Amino acid sequence: MKTIELLGILSAQPVFTINDLSRILRRSDSYVKTVAYRLGRMGFIRRIEKGKYTVRDDAIEIASYLAAPSYISFWTALMIHHLTEQLPMGAMVAVAKPRKEVMFNSEKISFTKVSQFWGYTKMRYMDSDIFIAEKEKAVIDCMLAKNTPFDEAAKAILSGDLDYEKLVVYAKKTGSSSLAKRIGFLMEKHDRDASALLDMADSNYIPLDWSSKRKGRKDFRWKVIINTRLDQI
Repeated sequence: MKTIELLGILSAQPVFTINDLSRILRRSDSYVKTVAYRLGRMGFIRRIEKGKYTVRDDAIEIASYLAAPSYISFWTALMIHHLTEQLPMGAMVAVAKPRKEVMFNSEKISFTKVSQFWGYTKMRYMDSDIFIAEKEKAVIDCMLAKNTPFDEAAKAILSGDLDYEKLVVYAKKTGSSSLAKRIGFLMEKHDRDASALLDMADSNYIPLDWSSKRKGRKDFRWKVIINTRLDQI
């Protein structure tokens, strides 16, 4: 099989394995490993980790194929959905089971275990279909995992580009009181009705920004400590 023909077949999938290559070439493992090595040396394919390769250059294209089940979320999903002006490096992935990070093409692919494993879909990104959180679930994942700056999650809520009814439904589905308080407070600052979340708000005060000190004015309605400048979000 000619190299150009082989690369055409391999390009149909974001990630392929040595076993995939063996099925295509119908040759021995040792032969296939030599082919993979040579293709890598020539720059036609990239090694992701042991036994896994790709013809892609972008970490996001391959990230949701390195663990099953998984989906792109957190700050990366906010970027893809145009809910942040920042460009986080690499890719952030939600997984059902713990997984070590991967360095690919000088970019870090990080994996965060989530218990709320729902609210994602498939979409086209560059030359690949990727699994990615819906806008509203990406915001919720950010707030539950706290692995994205608070300001970025808050900006997404204040952007006006979300389905706010869905956001409320999803927030209630998590059963998280802290999440409901933060989302409810921010939604009402954007003049959106968040009253359906009030029954989830307990009497304990929490910091609005989870990464800052518990110092600031207290909001009695949502039981949050306003410890960040909202006019700078």
